[in-house]
Amino acid sequence: MTEKRSTESVKNEYQDLVNKYSEEKEKISKLKFWISILRFSVFLIISYSLYMAMKYELPSFWILSLVAIIAFLFLIRFHSKLFNKHSFLERLIKINQDELLALEGNWSSFENGSQFEPNTHDFSKDMDLFGDNSLYNKINRTSTLFGAKRLANIFLNPLLNPNDIILRQQAVTELSKNTNFWQIFRAHGLSFKENEKEYDFIKTWKNQSSIFIDKSFFRVLVYAAPIVNLSVLGLFSFDLISGKFLSFLLILTLMLVGFYQKKINQVHKKLSKRTAFLEKYVELLQLIEVQEFNSELLIELQLKLQTKHKKAFECIKGLSKILSALDSRLNIIAGIILNAFFIWDIKQILKMEQWKKDNIEKLEVWFDVIASFDALNSLSVLSHNNPDWITPSISKDEKWQFKEMKHPLMDSDISIANDYFVDRIPYLSVITGANMAGKSTYLRTLGSNLVLAMIGAVVNAKSFSFYPIQIVSSLRTTDSLMKSESYFYAEIKRLQMIVQRLRSGESLFVLLDEILKGTNSHDKEEGSKALLNQLIKLKAVGIIATHDLSLGKLSDIHQGIIENKCFEVDIIDDQLSFDYKLRDGIAKNMNASFLLEKMGITTDN
Repeated sequence: MTEKRSTESVKNEYQDLVNKYSEEKEKISKLKFWISILRFSVFLIISYSLYMAMKYELPSFWILSLVAIIAFLFLIRFHSKLFNKHSFLERLIKINQDELLALEGNWSSFENGSQFEPNTHDFSKDMDLFGDNSLYNKINRTSTLFGAKRLANIFLNPLLNPNDIILRQQAVTELSKNTNFWQIFRAHGLSFKENEKEYDFIKTWKNQSSIFIDKSFFRVLVYAAPIVNLSVLGLFSFDLISGKFLSFLLILTLMLVGFYQKKINQVHKKLSKRTAFLEKYVELLQLIEVQEFNSELLIELQLKLQTKHKKAFECIKGLSKILSALDSRLNIIAGIILNAFFIWDIKQILKMEQWKKDNIEKLEVWFDVIASFDALNSLSVLSHNNPDWITPSISKDEKWQFKEMKHPLMDSDISIANDYFVDRIPYLSVITGANMAGKSTYLRTLGSNLVLAMIGAVVNAKSFSFYPIQIVSSLRTTDSLMKSESYFYAEIKRLQMIVQRLRSGESLFVLLDEILKGTNSHDKEEGSKALLNQLIKLKAVGIIATHDLSLGKLSDIHQGIIENKCFEVDIIDDQLSFDYKLRDGIAKNMNASFLLEKMGITTDN
């Protein structure tokens, strides 16, 4: 029988990984030190053997020099691998340390997605999707720019198709159990920090006209020129031809490359120094392609990487090698020699153009798959880090039943659990209560969990059955100085949008908090009643939180459709007491006058 996981066991898991990778890093550090000593020793041997070979012309020292040079090159390559492994382990240690902080409620190590916050959205600001201490901030574990955008898009566009939600839930559940996969994925992803420019080259290169690929002359020349030039060099070395002829041939070759230099430079400028960026994606693609998945969505994503002849990561690796070879021209001496004998620049551009012809359309698909895995990994970490949270079930009928639901951004130890149950449309819960009693928090708790449910994530509840429906809220309407809009007018426009969408036949789950705050009491009361009647007529479902107790009377008119709930405040020993528990009925106690008196504002003293 599998032992039930707890938050403490998750912490222990991450700490064990920190210890494990720290030990491996220490071993690598020691090995790096000894390899450095060995490299220096071999360098001294090379220097001594070359000196002896040139001074005394002893063949044995020439052989020793050659062997030492080969050994030195091998040590350089091995040392480079150790350095990369050391950096990789450092990233893994940091990943697990960040998770330990996250379990304590510190998400500062992760991007908050504020750049993705739209100016207008159905619920983004109200449900704290982006910004510091937001859902995105808590959940985000993306390590690619594509993945960060995909995760934001997932938040902004919850799924409405039950089958799509189930497929994503299954994928998230599978990934949540594979800590090694998402941590290695993230460690590779963090090896190179991207920006928008890294992706611009794909668009510009895709639309850039080819220079050589459509000309058969150059396809023959890249093979013929090196053969001819190297043959002439060989003949010259045996004094079979003059140096003038060799010089003429090499200058002619350089002139040919120089004629196209402007166009080559334009291509190189766009693609130069992208090797590190592409190598990162090679690792990510390889990790995805060699992994065995069981869930339908992950298998479907993996199949998108299949090509006829090579794996996707091998194709990207090929492009990375071409770009690295083209960057050799940045060394002037190497560039002259390579172009003189091999028409190097033309050869590499021709290879790139052939690669583009074969793979450019697939490249966007490959990046899309990486983005999907990157975003799904984030949702899986939420599940892994919160063993007490559950995967919600989907109702076949229009029913919503949430039990012991808590706010996903609040510490579960201090958050108060509440329920919600609706089994019909139209249906509105009118929640009354005093200031600070918990009405707004309850609306955000319900809305946030419903968003998580519809993006295929786990939710903070004991049980959670929902019917997918578009959420629209009006909890934090603000005025707009730029548009010269008052708070009241901005709210009216928001309510108008909701009504118009309902009239168009759209099904909406409406969350409203203290509507029509910007007008007088009588006007607010009449307007609120009219709005509720309209929402019922248009078959809306949702919650309206208000201080206006008179709205509770509407339940007498719309029995079974409007239900009164409240958050009550109690005065115990001359002190306010909040239990933050949702109760039946209309609130009886309000706290404004009590607070004013306690603060000495309404007293004569």
